[in-house]
Amino acid sequence: DRIITELMGYAQLAEGRIENLDVADEIERAIEQVFPPGSEFDTTIERNIAPDLPALKMQRGHLNEILVNILKNSRDVQNNDARIEIHARQDKEFQVTITIDDNGPGIPPERGEQVFEPYFTTKDTGSGLGLSIVKHNTEIYGGQVRVAAGALKGARFEIELPTRTLMRLSN
Repeated sequence: DRIITELMGYAQLAEGRIENLDVADEIERAIEQVFPPGSEFDTTIERNIAPDLPALKMQRGHLNEILVNILKNSRDVQNNDARIEIHARQDKEFQVTITIDDNGPGIPPERGEQVFEPYFTTKDTGSGLGLSIVKHNTEIYGGQVRVAAGALKGARFEIELPTRTLMRLSN
């Protein structure tokens, strides 16, 4: 299973092309994908995106998978009065940090790294590959992803992505 998962990831790597991606546009695209217009989700989404963020040099599909998988997880674990906050800012000279907070049940600290392992899930449905894809897609660009307790008392995912990078094809 691990080998097949890795091969699928590398096959996708070869299919796309690196582009200069506007972070704000990609966040909006992912939100619309997870919460399509006219859908019945009762979720408040707050955006705090710094102006003039540098472009991310990535394949659009990789950034989309990162954002969509985290947003889907947030959507799927929440009940009434669901809230998601998305922040994007430039932290260092060549790094953009995107944080996604929700007011869901959160992730216990002892499960912090386990959630990124392939096939690990606490949900009744799903493959358990979403967050492992997030980690893979972040790390191939030299980035990092972490999960912690968030300001909304749910989970907070922090994604750090360099704006200048060489893609890593193997560890």
